[in-house]
Amino acid sequence: MNGNTIPRAGLALLAALSVVGLQGCASSGDDVPIRPIIQDANLIDQSYQAADALLMRTPWLRERREPLLSATFVDINNLETSSGLGRVIGDQIGSRFAQQNFTVIEIKMRNNIFVKEGSGEFALSRSVRELSQSHNAAAVIAGTYAVGRQTVFVNARLIRATDNLVLASYDYVLPLGPDAKALIASQ
Repeated sequence: MNGNTIPRAGLALLAALSVVGLQGCASSGDDVPIRPIIQDANLIDQSYQAADALLMRTPWLRERREPLLSATFVDINNLETSSGLGRVIGDQIGSRFAQQNFTVIEIKMRNNIFVKEGSGEFALSRSVRELSQSHNAAAVIAGTYAVGRQTVFVNARLIRATDNLVLASYDYVLPLGPDAKALIASQ
């Protein structure tokens, strides 16, 4: 053995220490937080479920055969604004009532559907009440939504326009996926 050679046991030890040292520098995927991709719910299914729940709570509406007005759902934080999401939800719930053989009259208004009442409550505007009376409508399909960090909270209501009495209400949550975000962004 000459002085320039390393014994085999030393080489093995050096290799093992090198591998251990390299592993210490490596980063595992566990160190990086992974944000889950939020998937959209089937908006049609959710809207139809809301309509069915409203109808289940007001079975007498079928017998009256009076028309319903269908309004755009509005942002709970600003009752004068809506979005693509609010328009789609209102349209889909109205569609479901039409599928159930109700006469549904859409309200497409430039002015706000709701007026603020004191402490953040909402009531139907005078013009909606007048429309309801002129069509002899039994109720107005209306609602609000609130956008959270990962979800949208929706409240659907059947409101008697003559006195703002809530005849039925249904609350549900939508995941804030890419489609929901795009609909909310569209004014």
